[in-house]
Amino acid sequence: MGKKLWLWIIPVALVAAGFFYYLNNPQQSALAPKCPVKLLTGYQCPSCGGQRAIHAFLHGRIAEAISYNLFFVIAIPVLLATAYAAVVIKRAHPSDFTRKLYNITTSRYTLLSYVALYFIWWLVRNLIGM
Repeated sequence: MGKKLWLWIIPVALVAAGFFYYLNNPQQSALAPKCPVKLLTGYQCPSCGGQRAIHAFLHGRIAEAISYNLFFVIAIPVLLATAYAAVVIKRAHPSDFTRKLYNITTSRYTLLSYVALYFIWWLVRNLIGM
């Protein structure tokens, strides 16, 4: 029963977060959390601007979303594909597409590449000021 519950909790939480960020502009909302890394160090973490990017993205302002956080906008489809494959692969007869997607998104190479790009983005955005 616990595993089936997660199949509902995660999508419901994502939809709720989507509604929150659609309705609340993080630049103006006191409800949106502030980045602890930026508050403590003054440097932008790799996720800084992510909330603003989601808000802009949900309102169809893709260029604005990219200006807030390029890596985050690129990472969203990758993370959604990974979550989809991880959930659907548990079904009795997953499709070949789902198996391939699961194998690609959860491979060691993909995960290590994602982590490496995450830290490279952290350096680039603070050195260049993106």
